[in-house]
Amino acid sequence: MLVNRIILKSNTKFSNYIASWSTANCNDLMQLTDRNLVVSTIDAFLIINQNQVLNQETQELRNQFDTLQKPILHIDINGTLSVAKSNLALWIDRNKCSSIMIMGSDDLINNINLERFLESINS
Repeated sequence: MLVNRIILKSNTKFSNYIASWSTANCNDLMQLTDRNLVVSTIDAFLIINQNQVLNQETQELRNQFDTLQKPILHIDINGTLSVAKSNLALWIDRNKCSSIMIMGSDDLINNINLERFLESINS
């Protein structure tokens, strides 16, 4: 198990794509709407992106986590896979994360590196 709880934004292609992976890597998977999202109750924010591009919604959430001084990690799936995997494990351990919100843009599901990254975490 990576963490106790993974939080995804409901009704997005990205969330639907990684939901089964999330279930295998936590005890509790939650999918929340904007209305039910309370940033202060979440330990950390994991942003999965490609080429360091963030959409406006992700940037706004990032700012909320930053304001509350919550840990934030960006994983660029077009970067080095082993580095991303190591950084994630160290980040979770160092910050004692038990609940993590994971976000990424819907166009990530078309990037083969997302599947490779998720598979590498399971191994």
